[in-house]
Amino acid sequence: MKERISRRDRISSRSQKKDKQSTKKRGFKKVIFTLIALLFLGTGAFAAYTFFNFYNSTHRGYKKVDYLKEVDPNFKKFSVLILGIDMNDDRKAQGQTREDSRTDSMILATVNKDKKRMDMVSIPRDSLALMREKNDENNDSAYFYDKITHAHAYNDVKGTTNAVENLFNTPINFYVLINFKAFEQTVDAFGGIDLYVPFDMDEQNANGEENTVKLKKGWHTLNGEQALAFARSRYYDSDIERGQRQLQAIHALIDKAKSLNALTKINDVINIAGDNVEHNLSTTQISSAIKMFINDDIQIVSHRIDGYDVIYNGVYYYYPRPLSLLYASSALRDNLDLPLPKSKDLLNIYYQGHINIGLKEYRINDLLPKTIYPEVSLTIMSHGDLLINLPEQLSKEDLKKDITVSNENRPDENGNTENNANNSNEQQNTTTGIGTTNANQNTGVNNNQE
Repeated sequence: MKERISRRDRISSRSQKKDKQSTKKRGFKKVIFTLIALLFLGTGAFAAYTFFNFYNSTHRGYKKVDYLKEVDPNFKKFSVLILGIDMNDDRKAQGQTREDSRTDSMILATVNKDKKRMDMVSIPRDSLALMREKNDENNDSAYFYDKITHAHAYNDVKGTTNAVENLFNTPINFYVLINFKAFEQTVDAFGGIDLYVPFDMDEQNANGEENTVKLKKGWHTLNGEQALAFARSRYYDSDIERGQRQLQAIHALIDKAKSLNALTKINDVINIAGDNVEHNLSTTQISSAIKMFINDDIQIVSHRIDGYDVIYNGVYYYYPRPLSLLYASSALRDNLDLPLPKSKDLLNIYYQGHINIGLKEYRINDLLPKTIYPEVSLTIMSHGDLLINLPEQLSKEDLKKDITVSNENRPDENGNTENNANNSNEQQNTTTGIGTTNANQNTGVNNNQE
């Protein structure tokens, strides 16, 4: 005889089954919610880590300076001097420090967020510019002319920024000092950058090892080592073209950064910068600049400074063409909404008849040499570059036909590059009385003299 099940037991049994099912459902929901929570937590953790890493890395490279001032406290317009330091493992082993290194590359950029425009000019490393040594800072008459690449060795970043300001009469608000490793690793983190190689190259690497980087003419996606060799090469054409390649590389880096998913690369680049970059930008300013270039359609205008080759006491120098300086200075200042300079505001132009390389006899306060020396003609300049023939001041209408604007050696559809400098027909042999050289000559100079 079957045992009869009470109504109460049946109800209890059904209730237990429901409870089990409900428990399973709740367990399943918990798993789902946990996974979702973990995803959100992971995203938040990544964001938190990225922010921490960004802050830590940028702060690690930050260096407060008291000789540079902001143009615009809202960071809508500013200038930045980008310096590539000429330093490698071999030089470190020989006792060379960062402070006494030369700058291998110098690029001055002015940025205007409202205009959505950045003007960049590459400064030839051998350019004559007015500068001073660290131990002469309190001597009002201790200014002298030398290669601008030496300014860093004389007085660190302060010396270089001062020399660049003297050259262009443009205030510098920020600086970024980059070593070769940072450039190489950043390019590699981006998966390479697309660059047009104008001719076959057989170059050295960052450590000076010859014939280690070989490039063929044409468009290529270059890795970090290749891109650095491309940007540094200066024995196939000229220092001017070298500067154009550096601008081209920066432009390519910006283009690549804009095309990538920033989240996939941001921490790599942040870590690279923290270890290899020195600057005076705050974390907020760096973040703002990144957003500006990634999100806004910034027009990048590149400029080139043509000039004259000079041999003085057996050493090669580059004398920037006065008219080029006037146009470049005007463009840089105009992008900062500053008044356009007068010709006499540019010290290379003002002193053009009284330059004595290495002689520490220039007083800046009244723009007069300590002693009026007999005029020393470093170059036989074209008629239009003489102070007496230069316009007192350019107009904004003149800037619409800026002779310094270039295309960074980017080829057209036929693979041809346009060097917009209006200079090839005006450049001529230059003479110092000691030596003569052509304006496009590649001059090998002893490293100690450079």
